[in-house]
Amino acid sequence: MPYMQRINMNKTLLTGALLTALSGSLCAATLPSENIQALGPIDISTPQLLTESPKAESVFDSLSAVAGKSGDKLNLFGEEYVWQPLSTFNKDKETALSLYRFTLSVDRFTQGELVVEGVDKLNVFVAGVEAKKGEKGYSLALPTGDHAVFITATKRAAETEIQFSFEGKAEHDQVTLHKGGKVRLAAKQLFDSETISSVELSDNGEYALIAKRHYHQDTGNKAVTLTELVNVGDLSVIHTWDNGLRSAMFSPDNQSLVYFHNNKLHQLNIDTLRTETISAELEDASGFRFFGNESLVFSWNKEGDDDGDLAKRYQALQDRWRSWRDNRQLYQLDIDTGFIRQLTQHEASSTLLDIDETRNTLLISRSLIDYSAPPHGATGLFELNLKTGEERKIGHYRAFSSARYSSKGLYVTGGPNFAGGKGLNVSEGLVANDYDGQLYHMNLQGEDIQALSKAFDPAINGIHVLKNDDVIFTASEKDRVPLYQYDASKARFIKLSEQTDTVRSWASTDNAKAQIMYAATHASRPQALYTQVVGRKAKKQWDASAAFANTSIAKLNDFDVVNPDGISIDGRVYLPDNFDASKKYPALVYYYGGTATVTRGFKGRYPFNLWAANGYVVYVLQPTGTYGYGQDFSAKHVNAWGDYTVDDIIHSTKAFLEAHPFVDADRVGHLGASYGGFMTMLLATKTDIFAASVSHAGISTLTSYWGEGWWGALYSGVASRNSFPWNNPELYTDHSPIYHADKVTNPILLIHGDSDVNVPVGESHTFYTALKLLDKDVELVEYLGDDHHILARDKTFHWWATILSYFDKHLKDQPEWWEYHFSK
Repeated sequence: MPYMQRINMNKTLLTGALLTALSGSLCAATLPSENIQALGPIDISTPQLLTESPKAESVFDSLSAVAGKSGDKLNLFGEEYVWQPLSTFNKDKETALSLYRFTLSVDRFTQGELVVEGVDKLNVFVAGVEAKKGEKGYSLALPTGDHAVFITATKRAAETEIQFSFEGKAEHDQVTLHKGGKVRLAAKQLFDSETISSVELSDNGEYALIAKRHYHQDTGNKAVTLTELVNVGDLSVIHTWDNGLRSAMFSPDNQSLVYFHNNKLHQLNIDTLRTETISAELEDASGFRFFGNESLVFSWNKEGDDDGDLAKRYQALQDRWRSWRDNRQLYQLDIDTGFIRQLTQHEASSTLLDIDETRNTLLISRSLIDYSAPPHGATGLFELNLKTGEERKIGHYRAFSSARYSSKGLYVTGGPNFAGGKGLNVSEGLVANDYDGQLYHMNLQGEDIQALSKAFDPAINGIHVLKNDDVIFTASEKDRVPLYQYDASKARFIKLSEQTDTVRSWASTDNAKAQIMYAATHASRPQALYTQVVGRKAKKQWDASAAFANTSIAKLNDFDVVNPDGISIDGRVYLPDNFDASKKYPALVYYYGGTATVTRGFKGRYPFNLWAANGYVVYVLQPTGTYGYGQDFSAKHVNAWGDYTVDDIIHSTKAFLEAHPFVDADRVGHLGASYGGFMTMLLATKTDIFAASVSHAGISTLTSYWGEGWWGALYSGVASRNSFPWNNPELYTDHSPIYHADKVTNPILLIHGDSDVNVPVGESHTFYTALKLLDKDVELVEYLGDDHHILARDKTFHWWATILSYFDKHLKDQPEWWEYHFSK
């Protein structure tokens, strides 16, 4: 059904619903007492001490948190109290503290007031947040989901039955009491739950340092961090820190742990747990690495000079980057004496890549200003002899990522065009995508370069070299990120982490039978921690499932489509909570479309499981141009800017709708961010199969992004290789959504951080201006002070609500959440 026909029908339906609401009389609906639990009465001889205390808010917050996790019983001051149905609750004592809890379920955004009778002096908490008083009761605004309610009361109203009721703002504002069983996934639950952010292993594999973080209502945007030193075998804790540790590393002899805190280095003896400070203040120092047991090599930053307060003369394209004028050089610290010596001095910053203690050398890289050929940047690779102080140049490379020592030379990661195209494996007529990571080996003179992964489709990320020259690394393999081993003796690749989808943090020992520890997630399961010895199966030692024990997680199905060119386009489908194939559901289609895949993470900035919990079928696909599928697949990102991707998304969405008859084809939205935001804008000009669009940080004009984005020209050195506005103007105009804005037919929401330096906010402003002048249905929401990503806890919740409420408005004919969301 065309969009305008749909919108006219929706207006008719909304008008009818409004007349019905206005003609009906709203009344409070009593909540059944059998699904409400009560606890108490708890004797309080002077209840005013509890309710009138200056710390009353903290007292009730604490009580709410404890009671919410108390199970069937609650112990207070040595007394045990049991939760019981409200219908059997002892209600006689007038001044006793009583507690009540229940869960309200709503299938759409719902507003109204919770009215409480029979008790007085109340504190009402919904999902841990205290509700405010309304005209008759306590004001509630509930998004789709299940909401835990906790109430404290310190006074009994004489001769009045205790009763809870809900009075909706409109006829559709109705709640039900959850009767037990699993609840739907909630935004705070997903964002706040504990995750492992980093792991480190001692060389002998006996000890690990694990950093965890979670969020809490009380701490707001500040993460609660915990770092634990543990025995690897059973994760028994040896020592803890209530903060994250910078540059933490185990000594080569496995006897101590060194970490950077408050600008000083500290050393913990693992046996005695005695800590001593081993350095003077080292402000702006980072990247510490042991050189033997006696010294540390590190990077020390010198802040760059500016041009004063009146004007700035740019020195290079990179001069737009924060801290680009800073200079970082390498230093060595003697642990026993605290003496420091400078190792490098250069106008370009020096980055430590690796250490070879046997040869007494450091492997160093420097970024060089060189725009003469794509990708319009170069890297110099050098080796420093610590004994003689001599530095020699190994080579000058494009499409270089990193390097590590082997026993016979160097392993290098880089794009297919590294070293003049040594890694190229693309069909005739295609241009390789240098974001498709490859593995190479060369000698210490930068010669005899061997491409090791030409026939290996996954894109190679960070590497760790073992003493036998095997390599442990993560790779982007389709929409997964597993751990792999490169077996140097047999020149083969072996997948290690078969049991999970996406490895985020990992560490490895150096021996041939390496011990590996890694934190990983599955698309439908929360994070878990594994240990594994190379050649053996992994052992799960921890997971975050307790935080989701009573939560329904979306069912996930793979859905792959073969496009007209015979290429398989991978996808996956998340089904809503309590899915019923006989019903019709709205759907959301998500993609990136740039050069990276949308990986199978359980959490993430774009929470697919949460969208499904809000009643949407979610289809995530991997259109042509991403790495992880082989070089031909990723090469179609180059000089395309949507050519293949648009067709893949439209074709795959149509196939998805045909294969899933429970999806309402008239209520399908689509969204993407960054390059995906560009794709959303472009798709809105190319098709009418979508009923609503959301673009986050999208690109509307390729030329302005190329010139104004901090990384625009350099990214385009890969994505638009050898194409510029002066030699290929058609690429920059025909593929820019702004030049086709008049073809947009459906509502579109543009979201942008107003401090975005990657894709400047002007990209959304330009498209917004065009659509406004064309009298199109467009909204623009800016997040103040935010860059390319929305990261803070409070803004993330607002941002997620912005996206879902917009789709609720246009795909569910439910504008109330959107209007409430921006009513303040």
